[in-house]
Amino acid sequence: MSIPRMERLEAQSGLHEYRVWSPYLPRFGRQIKWVVNAKALASQARLALEDFIQRFGKPDLIHAQAVYPGGAAAVALGKAYGIAVGLTEHLGPFPPPTLCLPSGQVMPLVVDAYGGASLCSAVSQSLAHRVRELGLANEVTVLPNFLPDQFGLLADQRSPAGSGFSFLSVGGPSHAKGTDVLLKALAKVSSGVTLRVVGDGPEMAFFQHLADDLGLSERVRWLGAIPRDQMPEHYQTCDAFVLPSQGETFGVAFIEALAFGKPLIATRCGGPEEIVNARNGLLVPMNSVDDLVVAMQDMVAHAGRYKPEILRADFLARFSASGALARIEAWYHAVVRTGELKVAS
Repeated sequence: MSIPRMERLEAQSGLHEYRVWSPYLPRFGRQIKWVVNAKALASQARLALEDFIQRFGKPDLIHAQAVYPGGAAAVALGKAYGIAVGLTEHLGPFPPPTLCLPSGQVMPLVVDAYGGASLCSAVSQSLAHRVRELGLANEVTVLPNFLPDQFGLLADQRSPAGSGFSFLSVGGPSHAKGTDVLLKALAKVSSGVTLRVVGDGPEMAFFQHLADDLGLSERVRWLGAIPRDQMPEHYQTCDAFVLPSQGETFGVAFIEALAFGKPLIATRCGGPEEIVNARNGLLVPMNSVDDLVVAMQDMVAHAGRYKPEILRADFLARFSASGALARIEAWYHAVVRTGELKVAS
């Protein structure tokens, strides 16, 4: 069965989506693999770009999400066709070890991609700071992730009648997501408090055993991987959201919970600091069981101070599509202007 090199889909909104096939190359060198993969993606994406140009004319800009592989491929295409490129960084930790030299320095592939972009942005202030700190870009605009306005709109914000206080945590159970810290904290919180965990991963069995050892087998529900269209019921029926990660460049699950009017508990690990504040939740240090216990107990005792309608209004103002579009549009205009100046110089 042959694999189509390109597919084009058109949504009712008029948006054209191109799907291109790019081969995954096996490991055959610390740097060359990543360079060849980026070139392969650019080669395949060229088919989509040329089809778009034939139908609609040359686009004003190319917006790449993350420096690898999309950013590197986009910069190559932008240079070949004279199109401005905007690069938004999502990767975390940044830079990942796979994109670094043995010395720890960033690979030339990453440096070249940032150097070739007209303008750069990142999904959080902490990530933007990291990009600037590495000398990859002098100007990095913060453009947070966002969700459709209607996300969480029809939710019944009440928990099931007669149920005890329930926390929800979304993300594959792992040390990186702080699952061990969360379980140890839960064991010290009132026995009427329960936890539901969404996600799967190779460490699942370890954490299930840890929960049993801590006497939490009746208080923790391991829901595994949940289809996205079934997630609303889990957000609806929790009282609060908690995710004590060791690192997040943003944290989409936090704004999903916020859209459903749920208060948040997070760690100071990068992205969450720009989402969670005194009006919508609590921030605690990373890897601190005791601080997380205090936050969870405080949430159980005072959850009523967080009004669902106010939390949802916060989501709409900062992380909805309508709240984000004006900033993105302004950035797009700046990308185009900067691209024109680069060409002129």
